[in-house]
Amino acid sequence: MEKIKSNSNSFAFITKDFTRLWFAVLVFAIGTWSEHVTVSYLIYDLTNSELKLTFAFAIRFIPFLFVSNYIGYISDLVSRKYLMMMIMILGSLSMFIMSLIISLDIYNYPIILIYIFISGSLWSSIMLTTQSYSYDITGPDHASYGTAITKGGDRIGGAIAGIFSGRLISKSFTYPFLLAGLFQLIASILLIPNLKKSKFSPTTTTKPKLTEILNILKTNKVLLTVILLTCGTEIFGFSHNSIIPVLVKDVLNGNSDDLAFMMILRQFGGIIGLASIVVFGYIHRKGLWLLNAVLGFGLCVLFLGFANNYYIFIIIILFLNIFASSCDSLYKIIAQKSVENHDRGKAMGAYVFAIGSGPLGYMLIGFIISIVKANKIPWLLLNIYNSPGPQFALNFNGFILVVIAVVGTYYSQKLKKFRG
Repeated sequence: MEKIKSNSNSFAFITKDFTRLWFAVLVFAIGTWSEHVTVSYLIYDLTNSELKLTFAFAIRFIPFLFVSNYIGYISDLVSRKYLMMMIMILGSLSMFIMSLIISLDIYNYPIILIYIFISGSLWSSIMLTTQSYSYDITGPDHASYGTAITKGGDRIGGAIAGIFSGRLISKSFTYPFLLAGLFQLIASILLIPNLKKSKFSPTTTTKPKLTEILNILKTNKVLLTVILLTCGTEIFGFSHNSIIPVLVKDVLNGNSDDLAFMMILRQFGGIIGLASIVVFGYIHRKGLWLLNAVLGFGLCVLFLGFANNYYIFIIIILFLNIFASSCDSLYKIIAQKSVENHDRGKAMGAYVFAIGSGPLGYMLIGFIISIVKANKIPWLLLNIYNSPGPQFALNFNGFILVVIAVVGTYYSQKLKKFRG
């Protein structure tokens, strides 16, 4: 089995290659999150339908089911630097084309869905490749720091995007896509000086089989538990993102500027969560840390459903994203540390595949909203909400996620004892 040499005395994550990677992630994220805000607002403005909005989010995550494993295997065989650059350039091109379509006023809901599917394919690929490449540069001793700091670049980029995206959306839907494409193109250019192969890149030359990950999951209970928890948090936790525009508009009576502010707040909460991993990265019981983060995530989703007041809403959103960000990074850290170095791409592919369960959550939220709108639950219960459908859906999802966290903590002994 391929072993990886570690060096606890070297701060590999502050090399020039890592610094350029971090800036590339930040710039790419400015484009990506600006596009996410624009698409969600565009769809709800066009359709005024919560169900169509949640369905669009589902379409974005469907590629995670089909693309992830192939990209994971490819990333174990080729230079991850060049793979990242190619994906970024393709993302830039897709956004330029979408900007042109909107400027010509020839877009509609089906066209937007096609674009979202393409965007989701590229997003899932860059998500997987970025974290594997970060590990290549930092190595196992600093993987926790490298993963958190790299993801921090993504969060900071999202906050920057939130600052100007709301204003741009209010003027035109064309400009955010055009600017986002430009940022993603710049991100690919930033990686040019990096080495083709990093110090901790896999050295295997044997072409892997697509079924290998199934054999790994059969014997690696830690990775299997991480995958199952990822599915749970995607379906009942992260799916709340699909109705943020609805909550802002219908619960808080806000506008595009409020939506952009919520995005900034979400990213800020995420940065705090990532900072906690950097500060307390020396803690080895990361499995137990993860289980507690899942519990906190579920409680925040549950309480968000009761937040009718603007200030209570933003406080809960802040803490929700602290826990969500911690979960996201810990999943990536534990998934890669639980396998051999040459299997990291496949492990990340399995993780991204699990993220593909997200559409179930988006469709579940849309279904619950439609049921509530059809007046099929007691009106007495609905009187506590400003917008019954979306808020009740959050209560339901949060409760289920809390149950998953409690059950997981009780039964997943190997994950609780995992030291990374």
